Amino acid sequence: MNIDYFALVIIAIVASGAVYAFYSIRKVKRNGVEVDAVVTRIEEHEMVDADGVSRDYDFYVRYRTLEGRQIEAALANPKNRLEIGSRVRIKYLPEQEDYPVLTGILD
Repeated sequence: MNIDYFALVIIAIVASGAVYAFYSIRKVKRNGVEVDAVVTRIEEHEMVDADGVSRDYDFYVRYRTLEGRQIEAALANPKNRLEIGSRVRIKYLPEQEDYPVLTGILD
């Protein structure tokens, strides 16, 4: 039996990244500060693979922290139905303000 160790390492890296992202989002949802934000821009990324062309989007929001600082950051868990100018509810950790998590859509 021939085992492709390189493929196993890649699978392990991808799986650990997915687990880390899941727990990071969960931590922000449990312990984060909740504020309103506005979608300021959307970046589209086109990917080509064996199945054809697919599109992925990064949604950026601007919000004000409880301390009054204005922050613009990409959402950690975006929804494709957002548009520029959409008002949303997010949570962020004070020690990690550039990693907001979407908790709701206001309009």
